[in-house]
Amino acid sequence: MRTNMEQLKIAYFNQLGRKELDQAKIKFEQIYPNIKVKLISTGHDQAFEKLASGDVDLVINDFRGEENGFIKKDLTEVGVMAIVPRGSYPSGIQMIDKSDLSNLTCFIVAKPEEEVAELHLLKDIYTIKSPFIASNSVEEAALLVASGSGYFLINEIAANLIKNDSLQCLFLLDEDGKIMRQTIMAYYVKDTSCNNKFVEMLKSEY
Repeated sequence: MRTNMEQLKIAYFNQLGRKELDQAKIKFEQIYPNIKVKLISTGHDQAFEKLASGDVDLVINDFRGEENGFIKKDLTEVGVMAIVPRGSYPSGIQMIDKSDLSNLTCFIVAKPEEEVAELHLLKDIYTIKSPFIASNSVEEAALLVASGSGYFLINEIAANLIKNDSLQCLFLLDEDGKIMRQTIMAYYVKDTSCNNKFVEMLKSEY
């Protein structure tokens, strides 16, 4: 029986996908068996609140231009994808201009307490011009879109986890015709070897 277990608490934004985190957790705990990694799923703003209050040691989040005083390290950069009803566009199409979606409803994938932060991302940072409707989860948004109602945005890592033959995933292009990107970063307060080792391990999973 293991005793004197340390704990590394990590809050992660629930729309980033978790596969890489789970893989890093397994490898980290194998190398450091006296440290238990605890993964906590949260909204974007809630993750930073937990870090500021000392409830967690690390945060994995997307970068939205915040200057919050935390130590931050780049993990990866991924494409933003529009999830649309299959058949809306020819099967050979892999990208779409965001302006082409302006007349369609964009579902905000967020719990009620997360809606303000996600609306800010879509409207002010991504400059999406579509009308917005809230949806509580990726699963709910996927069902709505599969029925022919609008679209939603998610990064390519999370998009690969969606298993629905009624949906089509297209990379979203900005005004310059470039694929829109989401930067995933690690944030922490204490520059400890434990934090740094996990971040290095996680980065290698992307």
